[in-house]
Amino acid sequence: MEDPVLLILSTTRTSPGAVDYAIDLAKREGRELIVLFIIETDVVNEVFETFSDIGFIGDKPSSRLTEAMMREFRQRGYAELKEVEERARKKGVKTHSIIEEGDFIKKALWVMEKYHVHRAVAIKKRRSAIASYFVKSQVLKLKELAPCHVEIFEEEKEK
Repeated sequence: MEDPVLLILSTTRTSPGAVDYAIDLAKREGRELIVLFIIETDVVNEVFETFSDIGFIGDKPSSRLTEAMMREFRQRGYAELKEVEERARKKGVKTHSIIEEGDFIKKALWVMEKYHVHRAVAIKKRRSAIASYFVKSQVLKLKELAPCHVEIFEEEKEK
């Protein structure tokens, strides 16, 4: 099998269009689809710090909240991976799913290099124009650093 197509999903980004595109791309090119779900630990840490800073919760409840959030993110990740695998299977596309915890860019680059990814499909978070002006998107940074072509989809609003 030739170098795979990578679909990058995470706790903060979603796009059914990107999923369909990645599956169709892998099928059209006769490649395996690697589906990576990244649990962005910095998101959990930000929530933890915000609640602690405002005095909403103390250390012990905060650690329980962190554990509960991580458990929820893992369950969501496994559910999303299973859904993508099923959609790909129906179209005859072989998949390999990976769930990772940590920094979005580092984990995505690690998978790209480890599996010699041919092309990646990533989802850019919806952000206000002002936020986009001041802070560069993680996905745009990833595109600059990636050893392969990265196609970017804008996050879709849930209906």
